Amino acid sequence: MARTIEPEKETTPRVPLTRREVVLVVDDDEQVLRLVKRVLERAGFECVVVGDGHAAHNAAVEARPDIILLDLMLGDTTGDQILIEIRNDFRTRLIPIVFLTVRGSLKDKVEHLLAGADDYVTKPFIPEELVARLRAVMSRSTTTRDLNPLTGMSGNSDILREMGRRLASEERFACLYPDIDAFKSYNDHYGFLRGDDVIKTLATIILEVLEENYSSRHFAGHVGGDDFVILTDPDLAEKIASEVTKRFDDAMPALYDPPDRDHGWIESEERNGNRLRTPLVSVSIGIVIAEPGRYTSAAALASRAAEVKGVAKRMPGSKWVLDRRRPPERFS
Repeated sequence: MARTIEPEKETTPRVPLTRREVVLVVDDDEQVLRLVKRVLERAGFECVVVGDGHAAHNAAVEARPDIILLDLMLGDTTGDQILIEIRNDFRTRLIPIVFLTVRGSLKDKVEHLLAGADDYVTKPFIPEELVARLRAVMSRSTTTRDLNPLTGMSGNSDILREMGRRLASEERFACLYPDIDAFKSYNDHYGFLRGDDVIKTLATIILEVLEENYSSRHFAGHVGGDDFVILTDPDLAEKIASEVTKRFDDAMPALYDPPDRDHGWIESEERNGNRLRTPLVSVSIGIVIAEPGRYTSAAALASRAAEVKGVAKRMPGSKWVLDRRRPPERFS
């Protein structure tokens, strides 16, 4: 059956963007790729095009696009299979995906939206509508995916959902709970903008360490404030914790003014007039191994991890603590 594409109209918007958002376009039809690339570049996007469905996942990891425009039928693979691969990889799982396909029935649209696609555009498409849909999906992706606005990482709902999914499937996995020590003193002394830089530095370190020690079972989220959660293979938990704490300690001195950095502390005045010296920020990580059937809920596991993190925080400097206590028969 021949495919027809409506010709590009001269009215395609050419609105300049403050930052060129990157769109990964995956389609095995060269004509469609050329047309979509031309439409999106005229609208101010940067395009990465892939004509082989098997290369789509790797292209997403490499390009880290702002959004993916994905054809449903790609020779011996499908957009559905690629969607699963992208959603199962912590490096790409949060990238919004819009399907582009000739299959325009209501049933198809509903099925793919429920399966995890963010929108659905049918061929032949109207250029203005395609551009508008991509921009609309990107603008709402942060709120609909419950991303933390500061770091762009998964927020509370997504974290609890992923923990609950793993517990329900009775996977054995490690839960790491990193938390920044002495952060309030830093934030009060330097202001919230520089405090945000400390939080973003830890977020970057976590993602870099996970990527360098890649596992398909990695997950990372930002609970809020200076608290994070990492889910991973039990065999990698201690290595990841060690590397995160080391890199955080290496990075922190550069975020202090020279006098404070040289002293190794911040001096502040308490309400009663006493002078207080607070050491440089550090990171504490609690590690809990979730054995199959041990925890009845994500909240129970999070509570246990927070308790172990509290033990770590009572010790000076950056450190991590692995929960070696025998857990109760059912922790709820």
